[in-house]
This record gives sequence, C-alpha cells and structure tokens, in this order.
Amino acid sequence: MNTRGADVKGAAVPFASKLNVRSEAGDPLDRAAQHTLDLLHRAAIAAEANNQQALEVADKLSAQLRAAEDRIRELDNKSAVSRGKGGSG
Repeated sequence: MNTRGADVKGAAVPFASKLNVRSEAGDPLDRAAQHTLDLLHRAAIAAEANNQQALEVADKLSAQLRAAEDRIRELDNKSAVSRGKGGSG
C-alpha cells in the first residue's frame, strides 16, 4: 500500500491565510515594495526624457552633417570649375 500521499496532505501549510485581502497600510514590506516601484517609475521617466533628448541631439547633428556634406560638394564643384578655367587659359 502507498502511504506517501497521506503524509503529504497532513504536512501541507497554506501559503497565505488571507487571500485577496489588502495588507495593512503600515506593512514595511508593502512600503518597501511601493518605494521600489516609485523609484522604478522615476527611473523610467528619466530614461524616457534622456532618450528624447538623445533623439533630438541626433536629429540636430544629422542635419548639421547633411549641411556640411552639401557644403563640401559645393566647394568641390567650385574647385573643379576653378581648375578647369585656370588650365584652359
């Protein structure tokens, strides 16, 4: 006969005696958890702000790079034209 099942049933201890009941407002574990969540929320807000700022800086630098590349092409064209005129005269 198998008696293992009978021993286990008697030894089981319920995990929580008050299911679906809010804990007391002064519970240190709940306060610590809430504080941790608040810090995490603040960190998420700061990360989002940093990300937005980085995107704005990247857009600005990208525009400056395009303008510099356009200016380089313009100067290269002027230089090529100047070399062409100087050599034919």
